[in-house]
Amino acid sequence: MFEVIHDLHTSIRTLRARPLYSTVAVSILALGLAASIAVFTYINGFYQPLPGADTDRLVQIYGVAEDNPYTAISYPDFLDYREAAPEAFDRLAASQYVLAGSVRHGNTSDQIYGQAVTGNYFSLLGVNMSVGRSFTEQDDQPGAAPVLILSHSFWRRRFNADAAIVGSIIHLNGKPITVVGVTGPEFLGAVSGVRPDIWLPLGYMEVGYGDFAIVARNRDRLVMLLYGKLKPGFNVEQAQTQLAAVAEGLDEAYPRPEKPRRVRIAPAMWVEPGFRLAELPAARLMLLGGGVLLVLACANVANLLLSMAGGRRRELALKAAIGASPGRLLRQLLGENLLLAAVAGGVALLLAGPTSSRIGAYFAQPGAWRAAPARHIPFDSTVFAFALALAVVAGLVAGVLPALRASRRNLVAALKTSGDAAHDDPDQRKRWGSRDLLVSAQVGLSIVLLVLAGLVLRTLNHVARLDPGFEADHLVSSLVSISARDLTQEERILFYRNLLDRLNAEPWVRVASMSDYAPTGSRRSATLRLEGHDEPASLPFYAVHSGYFEALGLDVLRGRPLDARDKEDTPAVAVINEALARRFFEGENPIGRRMWWPGKEGTSERSFEIVGVARSMRGSDFFAEPDPLVYVSYPQSYPQHRYNPGNTLAIATVVDPEAALPLIERLLRDFDPDLAIYNVLPYRDIVRGALYSQRMNAELFSVVALLGLALAAAGIFSVMNLAVTRRTREIGIRMAIGAHRTDIARLVIGKALTPVALGLTGGLLATLAMTRLVRSLLHGVQATDPLSFTAATGVLVAAALLAAYLPARRAAAVDPLTSLRSE
Repeated sequence: MFEVIHDLHTSIRTLRARPLYSTVAVSILALGLAASIAVFTYINGFYQPLPGADTDRLVQIYGVAEDNPYTAISYPDFLDYREAAPEAFDRLAASQYVLAGSVRHGNTSDQIYGQAVTGNYFSLLGVNMSVGRSFTEQDDQPGAAPVLILSHSFWRRRFNADAAIVGSIIHLNGKPITVVGVTGPEFLGAVSGVRPDIWLPLGYMEVGYGDFAIVARNRDRLVMLLYGKLKPGFNVEQAQTQLAAVAEGLDEAYPRPEKPRRVRIAPAMWVEPGFRLAELPAARLMLLGGGVLLVLACANVANLLLSMAGGRRRELALKAAIGASPGRLLRQLLGENLLLAAVAGGVALLLAGPTSSRIGAYFAQPGAWRAAPARHIPFDSTVFAFALALAVVAGLVAGVLPALRASRRNLVAALKTSGDAAHDDPDQRKRWGSRDLLVSAQVGLSIVLLVLAGLVLRTLNHVARLDPGFEADHLVSSLVSISARDLTQEERILFYRNLLDRLNAEPWVRVASMSDYAPTGSRRSATLRLEGHDEPASLPFYAVHSGYFEALGLDVLRGRPLDARDKEDTPAVAVINEALARRFFEGENPIGRRMWWPGKEGTSERSFEIVGVARSMRGSDFFAEPDPLVYVSYPQSYPQHRYNPGNTLAIATVVDPEAALPLIERLLRDFDPDLAIYNVLPYRDIVRGALYSQRMNAELFSVVALLGLALAAAGIFSVMNLAVTRRTREIGIRMAIGAHRTDIARLVIGKALTPVALGLTGGLLATLAMTRLVRSLLHGVQATDPLSFTAATGVLVAAALLAAYLPARRAAAVDPLTSLRSE
């Protein structure tokens, strides 16, 4: 123990005696460590439990579909699962994914997002309340007094953390409701994609959100997130077997021939499984990129240590002369490296925090309905353990070769050496030394990073130019709702018609229209029967007002758009998109054909004539091919399709959309103070938000690649600079016997480019072998894209020539007489 402490003190003194060398080594290692730690923190966040909840034995229950292994579950199915009371579960609870509303307290209104949950939701999750109480089973019963719970952040933001709000009555969508509690600050909700401001009991939904009554009876509407608490002694496999038996019983009672019920149970995690599956390929490649950068950093530090070893020959020789064994010298040198790595690890943790926050910020994207929040990426004990282990490994990798070389030399003989340093440096007696190998490795790793960065940048450039199918540049979107007012269907129609008339009267508005759902957002589907096809098809549809196609700049390629002539009392018509026309009417003219919408709730089947074919626009998956789509006139869609209290305005402006935002918001508030306005934003921001993954990949890979390029260039420069210093006498002799300055410069640059060429060849071959890993990240760009490979090679060669230029220039400026006299 005494020897360890002594070695530690010696290492500290040694590093303090070389502050510049220590600072450079720590900085280089910290950059490499920070990238790997930040990406690991991001991946580790995929598996974090629900923040602020008791996750012991807590599981989440999913449905399974052919195209999605993690789906929500219908509300009626949840009630049956709970009623069956499988033996493995202590309790089952559920939440609806997200709802929107307007909260008024005093003279101020706020637009909020929330969730409706079962009465035992908070008790099952073990969520503590800051003030007040959680829900009870009685709160969830039909006819119970309306109550809600506030999130801690909304409570602080809106009510200044006033505990007196508990027990007070506020108005949700115009209806009085009592606040009974506030969640603890740690609880951010049960899914990372939603930050609820409030929670409501599910039993209140039919009162406050009448449309929920339809959802509550529909086994095809998958809207519930299910949670369960396993009893002691039961595991996930046993619970899944029991729940699968219940699902089979439901299939017999309520058959779904093409979609039999299947369930999947997994430990409850905050980041939804769908996000994990979508993000893991890119995250793993990011981690690989961070690892490559760390290896580059280690190689650079190893080169630095090898360079410094020459200056420490006499110091180590003296220690060997007074009895230090090679093992003791090796331990001291490795101790110094580990100390450097420990300091670099601490700096890397400080750098990784902002980097991880930057990664989390990419998920904060605007949406037509609601904005997605930034992802909370926590630092936990797993991250610290990873950082410690990685720092130790980096210290050993960077220092083991220089330490072995230094400890195994004939150090006593170094005491007798006072001349040319090259005589005691094996690298200078070889045509190919360890420092050249390190340079080759750095170049090879750098070209991998540069090609990857080029590919993702090309992808970003491609997707940024993707045509959404409509004109987004002068389009403003706003989700508004009149759920605060108890209006009939006919009154809703009149309200929105008057609102659109008011908007269209403004001089800064070119066209204002409305749809039930936003372009590029989610859509409803209906089972429709098309003329000429016996089997009905489930097709997504939009209910739109007149002027919708003009507002979006959505071209109608055949026939006509839906317009003001398509009223409640006129024959029902529809417009289909190109994708539907190709699938169902290939080679035929669909204009004049009919489709039938089956009746619901006692209504008869309704016939619609196809009067137009519109250009296809992209859906919620911005990179997939457009789906078949039907447009119907909103007034003509009732009673088959309910007239929503909340709808999306599509406003094409004459002025710049940014300048129109305050005008639109002021008009909406003046039109009706009870109108809930969830967002007013340019649609180009929504389209740009759809590219968050590509922007994240492009930025992160570019930063890593540039750092790798800088490290490789620094390695080439340091090796060549040292070579020139140690070969000053040789250079002087060459010039004395007639070598020209250009010959010397060519000699130095040629020596630099030899390991560069080897590393470049190996790196390009390795990159070609890795193309399978990057295909999932690319859109519109081949993994073997020649431009990316050529540009990366050109950038690296240019950097290598620049790194070798200064040492070559210094070598060419050597005065032969001065160099010979100095020897």
